[in-house]
Amino acid sequence: MRFVIIDTMKNPIAPAIKPRLIPALPLGRLATYVFATMGILWLVVLSEVMAAEKPNILWIVTEDIGCDFGCYGTKGVSTPNVDRLAAEGVFFKRAYTTAPICAPSRSSFMTGLYPHQVFSHNMRVPEPMKKPLSEGVDIFTKYIRDAGYSIGLCGRPKKDWGFLNPKQSPYDRDFLWENLNEEQPFFCQYQFYDTHRINGRRPDGTPMPFDICPEKPVDRSVVELEPYTPDTPVAREELGAYLENINLLDIKIGKLLDELKASGLYEKTIIVVMGDNGPPIMRGKGMLFERGLRMPLIVRFPERYDAGIQRGTVNHELVSALDIAPTFIDMAGGQMPTYLEGRILWGKNKHPEPKYLFAMRDRHNTVDRVRSVCSVKHKYIRNFMPGTPYSEHILNNVESVKAGAILFRQGKLTPVQALFYQPKPAEELYDLEVDPFELNNLADNPQYSEVMKTMRAEMDNWIQRTRDDGILEDPELLKKYAADFEEVKNERKKK
Repeated sequence: MRFVIIDTMKNPIAPAIKPRLIPALPLGRLATYVFATMGILWLVVLSEVMAAEKPNILWIVTEDIGCDFGCYGTKGVSTPNVDRLAAEGVFFKRAYTTAPICAPSRSSFMTGLYPHQVFSHNMRVPEPMKKPLSEGVDIFTKYIRDAGYSIGLCGRPKKDWGFLNPKQSPYDRDFLWENLNEEQPFFCQYQFYDTHRINGRRPDGTPMPFDICPEKPVDRSVVELEPYTPDTPVAREELGAYLENINLLDIKIGKLLDELKASGLYEKTIIVVMGDNGPPIMRGKGMLFERGLRMPLIVRFPERYDAGIQRGTVNHELVSALDIAPTFIDMAGGQMPTYLEGRILWGKNKHPEPKYLFAMRDRHNTVDRVRSVCSVKHKYIRNFMPGTPYSEHILNNVESVKAGAILFRQGKLTPVQALFYQPKPAEELYDLEVDPFELNNLADNPQYSEVMKTMRAEMDNWIQRTRDDGILEDPELLKKYAADFEEVKNERKKK
């Protein structure tokens, strides 16, 4: 039998394949064979190139928002743009921040460390309590830049992290899609302020806690108040205004995505939508309840990138804000630092789900120290400064809390609603499967003694391992810092 030599070493579509011999064939069959072989080789090379091509990453961070997009089942909202991302990707039902207030929370997802590990657990304190990052610790964007990415910060340029800014700038520039270098992948952190309170006034003098959305108003009569929130007109207006603001946010995200599509970058970009902490409503921002800690997390992967996640799925794993840094570094192909506390959430290097997640609250608008640990089923909360009502530790601009306080003094609240205005116990335990609103404290229930024993031990081990010793919680000093910060805020309001 005769043989024909095919020299693929000179063939640009298969440079790694050595010359080989194939049987001589009639011209027609040979042509068919050659073209079929070339097609297969093209597919192989193309798949390898696409696998090696680094994805662009658009990370949308929005402030003070809970799991209140339509895909999470919230009534009263209209969020087709975010819901479409969820339908084409994955959304996480059990994603938690490490702290229920912005600076401590953001310090975690920007460094991959707990707030106290980067000296940011007390909200907005001056030097000397405000410190630089420890030697060898940096913002995660450093490792993405080192992997060849251009790093951008768009939208609201908020860098409120609780620690002194690192020596090297975490960002290269403000991003404009048309100015991108096509040969260099980009990582863009796009921040929205919209769901943050503005505490304004309408022309008639009535409160306007959030920006309005005339295109998609929310009917206050159909919003669903949580069972712990007293049903007052003020509470309905507050929740309805917050949800309407989410509609406004969705419109703005839609415009951002349209810009990405117009630039031809949509199918080359992994899109992540996330919050920083819970919403500024009752039992939300500032509290270690589910409403204060759970955050939305939605990810869309273009079909060209294999993240090991089926499109249109719902993920029920425990996820921490600590996981953002290692996940992004892994996606970018960067060198992973060894100090990170979080895990990789998807891709070929995905880590297994943890058994427990931890969170913390220290000085916010009041001096306090609270820690929590949750599993898939239970949450344990330890109040190091028990005895004061929960209501004294939430933001003082939450109108539903003020309205409820009046009814509490009049004795008009249900037992469930009155809990928020009563002193905090030293310990709390909730069964999240049967009691998702955390209304029934099981800490003193003898049937849960083993669960309490386990959760206490996990908390103690975590405190010891991460050196959460509480030394910086000097009440008198923190009260002074709180008073100083109030003066700064008042001066800013006057201006």
